[in-house]
Amino acid sequence: RTRTRTRTRTRTATPSPSPSPSPDPRPLSLGQARSPSPGAMRPLAALALLATTAGAPKAPPAWARGGDGWQAWIDAAGAEGLPLRAGEAQTWDAPVNHSDPSAGTFQQRWYENTEYYKPGGPVLFEFGGEAPVSGPPGGYLATLAQERGAMLVQVEHRFYGESIPLGNVDTPTLRLLTVNQALADYADFIKWYTADLTERYPEAKGSFPFFVFGGSYPGALSAWFMVLYPELAKGSLSSSGVVDAVYEFTAFDAHVAGAVGEACADQVRQSTAAFDQALRGGDPEAAAAAKAIWGLGPDFLDADFFYMLADGVAMMVQYGAKETLCSELAAFAARDPEPSAEAIMENTRDIVLQYWGEDFAQGCFYDTACLRDPKQYVAGATDRSWRWQKCYELAYLQTAPASGSLRSDALDLDALLTQCESVFGQGYADPSTEAINDEFGGAKPYTRNVFYSDFSDDPWMEASFDGKFASDEQPYDYAVCDGCGHCRDLHAPDASDPQPVKDLRAAFEKYMDAWLAA
Repeated sequence: RTRTRTRTRTRTATPSPSPSPSPDPRPLSLGQARSPSPGAMRPLAALALLATTAGAPKAPPAWARGGDGWQAWIDAAGAEGLPLRAGEAQTWDAPVNHSDPSAGTFQQRWYENTEYYKPGGPVLFEFGGEAPVSGPPGGYLATLAQERGAMLVQVEHRFYGESIPLGNVDTPTLRLLTVNQALADYADFIKWYTADLTERYPEAKGSFPFFVFGGSYPGALSAWFMVLYPELAKGSLSSSGVVDAVYEFTAFDAHVAGAVGEACADQVRQSTAAFDQALRGGDPEAAAAAKAIWGLGPDFLDADFFYMLADGVAMMVQYGAKETLCSELAAFAARDPEPSAEAIMENTRDIVLQYWGEDFAQGCFYDTACLRDPKQYVAGATDRSWRWQKCYELAYLQTAPASGSLRSDALDLDALLTQCESVFGQGYADPSTEAINDEFGGAKPYTRNVFYSDFSDDPWMEASFDGKFASDEQPYDYAVCDGCGHCRDLHAPDASDPQPVKDLRAAFEKYMDAWLAA
């Protein structure tokens, strides 16, 4: 693999002051979404709870589980109706390399919940993704299982958690961490699991119709699975599925700016400018001081710092907490109309760390030096494995837009590719997005019986299915509602859910039931 910087595949978006899209941004197949009236601003602590108890977004990533956002998600998970049963971890012998049977097998972890199963009912299979798995599917899938007498099962993705081929995540071994290897794992598991269920439930007479689910990257996997293995599943829900592997992803930042509105976006830009001046203004003491307030040393790379800063803010919008972010920024501006740069930086730090946890910036995920050091990174953690997938195959490289950017323009394509090469070595800084998109279809996957769902505040929707291709074979629904973030449909239904989310779920269930019956 040789390094190149000339690739130009991008997805771009134009920021707007409203989360609502243009009048007909992506034609829908069913369930036209509706915009609610904007809510009033509330204090940080109350908003953190509100954003989750009304139907939380997808769980925050492992490195962001120490603050109000994570605690509120836990509280919401316990209040959403059906219990999340831990289940007993099991393993099966998965091939290390599906292209080389002589490579042997590894122990791949999986969980099931048989509580709702009735012989002849479907098997709801949630694909593991870029994080360890700790139990069977819960939330919305558990609701569907209870209503339909279904089996619930989830398999951990290779190279995450305890499912580590060859027992390490060294660069040569990580060449086995690809989309095709992961999809082959899930295909072979279905065959193995079907045989296992046939022995355990002879009264089902071999009828175990599978329906596959995923959110975010696993949402893409669930769609791509139907491209390669349509004979193994009746259909798929691709929730916030990032099926379009975008090389230079400027649209991510632009979407965040549009979701929060111009006033809030300007306050974020003010914060970024303060950190930009401190780190890039030529004063080493100022740069060290700006990093120190996050608990970071002066040697923490500038590009790593700006990636962390941008993520800390964008993730609040992505996970449904834009009102928390914007109300806190507005309150700060009201208290101090002419703040110093130091006060601006400290306020941003306080908001981010309050929501994501005191050690949000200090782990391995954003630290290039940690990610490349076998004595520091942990095999199976999201950090190195997910960075590999981005650098080697999927990209989604979130660069700063040319104008109106919320993130520092230090995050250009060169900086992000340099991070890849620094972590994995020379030659590993050219994600093969063209190959992925050519194989699976990009924004219009080459398949059928996949339902795609997106949500208006989620910047990842810019790498999702393109709704202009929606049909009864590949239906699409786009829920427009304030606070509706990443994978909003995957948590258990609640009476307080926004109407567009309720409508989206109803539309999906009509398709799911029809595909299962076919």
